[in-house]
Amino acid sequence: MAPRLSVIVPIYDVERYLPACLDSLAAQTFRDFEVLMVDDGSPDGSAAIAEEYASRDPRFKLIRKENGGLGAARNTGMTHLAPESEFLTFVDSDDLIPPDAYRLMVGSLDESDSDFATGNVYHLKGEKSWQVPLMRMLAGEARLGTHISRYAKLVADRIACNKVFRRTFWEKHGFAFPEGRLYEDTPVTMRAHYLAESVDVISEPCYYWRLREGESAPSITQRRTDPAGVRDRVTSVMEISAFLAEQPGETYARLKREYDTRVLRDDLRLFLNVVPDGDEEYRAEFLRSANRFLDSIDPKVVMDLPAELRVQWLLVRKHQMEELIALLAGQRRKETPEVSGLVRKYASFPSLEGADLHLPKGALRIDQHLNMRAPLQEVSWSGGKLVLSGNAWIDKIDLPTRKASVKVLQLRKDRSRRRILLPARNLSRPEVTTDSGQDRYNYEWAGWEVTIDPARLRKGGEWQEAVWHVGLGIFASGLVRRHAVHSSGGAACNFPPYHWLSPDFRMLPAVERGALKLRIEKVRALITGRTLEGDRIKVTGEIREPLATDEQVVLRVKNQKGAETLDYPVTVERTGGRQTFSVEVPVADVALIFHEGVDEKAQPEKRTWSTVLVATDAHGKERRFGTVMQEGLSDAEFALPTSLGTQSHLVELAVVAGHTGFLKFSGRTRRAVIDSAAVRDGGIVLTGHADPRLSGSRFLLKPRNRYEERFVETRWLDGGRFEVSFDPSRLGGAGDVPLRAGRWNLFLRPDEEGVPDVAFVTDRLASDSFPVQAEFGDRRYWLENRWGDFPQLNARSELSDLERGPYRQKELRRTVYEPLFQQPLKDQVFYLSYNGKQFSDSPRAMYEELVRRGSDLKHLWAVRDGQVNLPDGLEKVRMWGKEWYEALASSRYIVTNGHLPDWIVRRPGQSIVQTWHGTMLKKIGHDIDTLHFDRRYQEKLALEAKQWSLLVSSNRFSTPILKRAFSYDGEIQEAGYPRNDYLYSADRDAITARVKKTLGLPEGKKVVLYAPTWRDDQSHSAGQYLFDLRIDLEDAQRRLGDDHVLLIRRHSNVVDAVPGAGNGFVWDASEYPDIVDLYIAADIMITDYSSVMFDYAHLKRPMLFFTYDLEHYRDTLRGFYFDFEQDSPGPLIDNSKELVDAIRDIDRVQEKYQERFDRFHHLFCDLDDGNASARVLDRMIEQAREG
Repeated sequence: MAPRLSVIVPIYDVERYLPACLDSLAAQTFRDFEVLMVDDGSPDGSAAIAEEYASRDPRFKLIRKENGGLGAARNTGMTHLAPESEFLTFVDSDDLIPPDAYRLMVGSLDESDSDFATGNVYHLKGEKSWQVPLMRMLAGEARLGTHISRYAKLVADRIACNKVFRRTFWEKHGFAFPEGRLYEDTPVTMRAHYLAESVDVISEPCYYWRLREGESAPSITQRRTDPAGVRDRVTSVMEISAFLAEQPGETYARLKREYDTRVLRDDLRLFLNVVPDGDEEYRAEFLRSANRFLDSIDPKVVMDLPAELRVQWLLVRKHQMEELIALLAGQRRKETPEVSGLVRKYASFPSLEGADLHLPKGALRIDQHLNMRAPLQEVSWSGGKLVLSGNAWIDKIDLPTRKASVKVLQLRKDRSRRRILLPARNLSRPEVTTDSGQDRYNYEWAGWEVTIDPARLRKGGEWQEAVWHVGLGIFASGLVRRHAVHSSGGAACNFPPYHWLSPDFRMLPAVERGALKLRIEKVRALITGRTLEGDRIKVTGEIREPLATDEQVVLRVKNQKGAETLDYPVTVERTGGRQTFSVEVPVADVALIFHEGVDEKAQPEKRTWSTVLVATDAHGKERRFGTVMQEGLSDAEFALPTSLGTQSHLVELAVVAGHTGFLKFSGRTRRAVIDSAAVRDGGIVLTGHADPRLSGSRFLLKPRNRYEERFVETRWLDGGRFEVSFDPSRLGGAGDVPLRAGRWNLFLRPDEEGVPDVAFVTDRLASDSFPVQAEFGDRRYWLENRWGDFPQLNARSELSDLERGPYRQKELRRTVYEPLFQQPLKDQVFYLSYNGKQFSDSPRAMYEELVRRGSDLKHLWAVRDGQVNLPDGLEKVRMWGKEWYEALASSRYIVTNGHLPDWIVRRPGQSIVQTWHGTMLKKIGHDIDTLHFDRRYQEKLALEAKQWSLLVSSNRFSTPILKRAFSYDGEIQEAGYPRNDYLYSADRDAITARVKKTLGLPEGKKVVLYAPTWRDDQSHSAGQYLFDLRIDLEDAQRRLGDDHVLLIRRHSNVVDAVPGAGNGFVWDASEYPDIVDLYIAADIMITDYSSVMFDYAHLKRPMLFFTYDLEHYRDTLRGFYFDFEQDSPGPLIDNSKELVDAIRDIDRVQEKYQERFDRFHHLFCDLDDGNASARVLDRMIEQAREG
């Protein structure tokens, strides 16, 4: 069969990812395509992989060429298109295409005749996939026949690979990719958007854009501070800007202004934001290239930008690099400009104080950009009346009191002059300030509430169909702003409940494209039943509008994100004045089919079909009737027949109505359904049902943004019914501590190995019981219904709304910390271990030494988020709570192994002891040449270190390093590490037995502890680091499992799961309270560059070093303080096989490295003898007495 679609895949250095990419193409449900694989002179084995695909599937063709870059490879592919091909697309060879992508896009083009289709894009990284934020405008519902001039947000849709182009359109305009430069997509895709007659937007994910991680280098577009990158990006955007300037007419003049604005707010802003990170060459190229673009645009485009961004580009214009870096640094600190002026408001930036800017006053004017925010918070019904509640404020305008603003709600009838004004009641909402992420402005009285009597919307006392737009006006500080009441995301208010006004009319509050509207609609069709009959879903109901004898009725089913439309004939029966109907929909038509052999992360989890009844008369005139579900009719879930594939047991077809009440079909991965949620008997109680094949599954909670699992006992009843009861304040950590603050998702874990977890949904009849709010153990918990039917547990912070966030923290510092300087110090010790994460390390050792001495000092311990169990005698201090500020200000002694705030001031008579948390192999502090984390780290460290009164050195080798790395000129005590006193304990055998019992380790097996450090450049997000396990666990278990167990201790900064944990060989010991116990229990230590090597050396047991990324870590990330390769106390091993070999032959390995181990022990264990805590305490107390 001749191909209709040509897929061009340039290939270069992607052998790790290429098979998955090509597999995803081979699995396309649209079959009439060819894949043109262009080997761009790849230096690895990629071409051989492509050749193998070409040999077994005639649709795959390999084209070879010399290396010329991505643009040249794509252009080469264009010269090899099959003559019959109607459409063309491009795929980067490390990315994935979901199975239905090309079927949806080609099908859409066949229906619409548009010039190209563009599909939604998700990022793919590790085990996770998510919406690309900058391409969120492609989400929502599909749009056929749109255009960038009508949907301006498409200006951000500038990549090529998510599009299918009509070949005639491509050839008509002679598109070709630029060669020999980066960012080659923009000149093609943007021209295509402007030149197209129409474009289809497919909202279902059609492209998975991989973000590389681990050993592979970042892809081209992940590198930002490359001078060539900014030069090429500017060249690309200037081509489009010039193209638009050449086009006649006011429409194109407007489009050019919009595009130039987008470039400054988006394309080039990416390069602007990293100016502080770039070297001199990058900064010089940025100024040259950015000013080339600024020379070509209307200066008014810059002046119309928001004030902070406007000033940044004006500094670029003036080549004031020092001031630009200062302003960008302030932006990273979330520094908020100060606003002054009565009517005309002007901004001043603290980071530019004293700078010689030479800017006109108008450049700092900000009132035009002080925007109003009016997010909806709650929509509910009470006594037949609609209650709306939300927040409203103007950016950077204080609302500290009830009378600081006046708010009025307006209801405006669509296509009418009729308006209703309702005064809004002001409410205190301290969380608005807390959640605003800034520290200067107080929005406490942003809250509002209005009650609406629907009767006021009638006309002549009768209900009429209408749409009412809901807006809010606010007057504050001399400014008046108006804005639609809006909502977005998964919040419950974005899915408001409807209300029956009469037997025939209902009011449907609806959020459409972000704005709240009130719809009054007549119900013309009612769904009364839905059953599975064989391989079809039978839907029954009644049509309330009289039908003409010549009208034929169909049920029209539409894929909301993919633009597919299917019609099914409806049988209508007229009896006793009623018109009842029935219709059958084949399950296979609307089910979600899972495709075997395709990466599960690149397959959708849900496909939703909306429905409407369409009556068509003999002349083709249509009438449409919404399909409203009868009250009391629950959602229904049906298992798929095995005839729909080997993966059919993993998916289901649901018939749902959701918050709107309209009938929908939802093909989705199978779900467990909650039909009741309540608080009783000291816990949250959930009941519901699931596929009976899931009986015996375990209920678990998993946090949204990190790895953690908390299982709860599940009671299973007949027919797949279940009941779960849990107290979230006793589910966290290794003991009875609360769940960590944040959002937790609910799942069932099937017994069957390899079967994915099953997510929960809420039945429509249970929605009224949400949110479920409860308090357990002084913590607040909300079980919320998000995204319409997705239950999620929100474990609230133990800090109150008056303690959280930058503004409140700044207030606590001013109102609590600073005033206590006038009060005498208290005889108490305040301990901080890993910023409140643990009861461990040197602070613990010093506390226990004071207890042993019988000291009458009061002991306070910092605890973050309630995650630490403390022994009797210690008083808990909530990290960043009011008492935390009190303890920092009033404690005579402060003992910490980590950082303190950079604003702390040591009082006279106060002793601040910094024990630090490890001897250094990798560089720290000011010795780090390239920071991959907090760019202000060294600046803050210099301020903090000035306040230490004593810095503890664990060995003589470390002393000069500590002084230099911390820029510290105070007293250093060479005392050894207090935490290592434990390693000299006389009851180590008893400790070992206790650890094994606590973890449940089998008797008689050697314990191997693997405790690697984290990688600065491998993170999911700030502070959330990857766990890149390179040990071949299958091989290790096969060769070691009979007589060894592997304990894995993730670094506290790492958030991913431990693969294989719980299989009888691998044990996750990451939550064990103190790693020192694990040292004592371990027979062998495996680490990499972690300071655990220096501690474990005291036990004189064998160590192995798994250093698979040695050169990268040493030369790029951190650097080392000594020649690790020559002086390590054990072998450096770069692959898993040799690591397992070494464990099997550990006696010989230990003997071989004994001499090096002895040198290492002499160098780094020279001060410890079990009495370090005593020495440090003695000096700490002496210092305080000395004043």
